[in-house]
Amino acid sequence: AFGPITTLFNNAAVFDMAPLLQSDEAMYERIFSVNVKGAFLVMQQTLAQMVSSQVQGGAVINMASQAGRRGEALVSHYCASKAAIISYTQSAALAMAPHRIRVNAISPGVINTPMWTGVDALFAKHENLPLGEKKKRVGLAVPLGYMGEPSDVVGAALFLASDASSYITAQTLNVDGGNVMS
Repeated sequence: AFGPITTLFNNAAVFDMAPLLQSDEAMYERIFSVNVKGAFLVMQQTLAQMVSSQVQGGAVINMASQAGRRGEALVSHYCASKAAIISYTQSAALAMAPHRIRVNAISPGVINTPMWTGVDALFAKHENLPLGEKKKRVGLAVPLGYMGEPSDVVGAALFLASDASSYITAQTLNVDGGNVMS
C-alpha cells in the first residue's frame, strides 16, 4: 500500500550479563539469537525486497552499541553480539553498494531508556552496588558528563536515512557523548 521499502531501522536487542566463567550457553543463545540472527534475518529479507523493487538510494540503519567496540568483563556475549552487528553492517554495505543501497550503523553509548532499569539492577547484583548507582556512575563517566536520551539517537538515524548521507556507507556512527573515540 505504501510502495517499496526504502529504509530499514533495524533495532532489536536483549541484554544480560554474568561473569564470563559463570555465563552459560542459554544466555549466549538468547543474546545471539535476537541481537545477531534476528537483525541479520530482518536485514537480509528487507534488502532482498529493496533489490527486487530496484530501490535506488535506499538506506539500512543497524543498531549497534559502544559495547561492540570494546569488551566488558561482565557483558561478553552482549559486546560480541554488537561487534557482529558492526561487521554485518560493513559486509552488507559492500554487498549492496552496486544497488546504491547504503548500510550503516549507529553505536549508541549509555542512553537513558527503560532497558537501563534492568541493566542497572544487574550491575547492582554483580558489583554489589545500590540500585541506581551504576547508572549514575556511567552517566558521569561520559566525557559530556551525562547519559544520552533516545532523542539523541533520532537525529543520527534521520541523517543516515536521508539523502544528506548519500555518500556514506559501511560506517558506524558513535552517538555516545565522546565515550568511544574512533
